[in-house]
Amino acid sequence: MLLPEQVQRLFQLALVEFAPDWEVAGLAAELSLHNPEHWVSGLGTFGLIVRSRGTGSVKVLGWRTGEIKNATYHRGISYRVLEAYADRITDPIRRYFEEIGIVSPSEHPTRFLRPPTDSGVRHA
Repeated sequence: MLLPEQVQRLFQLALVEFAPDWEVAGLAAELSLHNPEHWVSGLGTFGLIVRSRGTGSVKVLGWRTGEIKNATYHRGISYRVLEAYADRITDPIRRYFEEIGIVSPSEHPTRFLRPPTDSGVRHA
């Protein structure tokens, strides 16, 4: 399992690599299966808020509703998707980004050919 700080760092690294127009706009929070407001992807789901640098659009990940005006709401991100990204298995994070609408499959096709970078996450 990842710590919220690790989730935030990995998510930000993935944004830089695949969706550089977007940035994390709040702290990562672990979500609960027992909270009906949380939109989880299973055990170990985290929520974040991301914002487009260009348009100011906001996406709230992991909550079904909220008070942020004009935001869109999406399911949270599983720690497994982020662990895969840390291991340079990038397909799950790219598909998640496509699902939430921050990158399209045809957008920046050469971006997916970058060499691996060190994520700073060490698995036990």
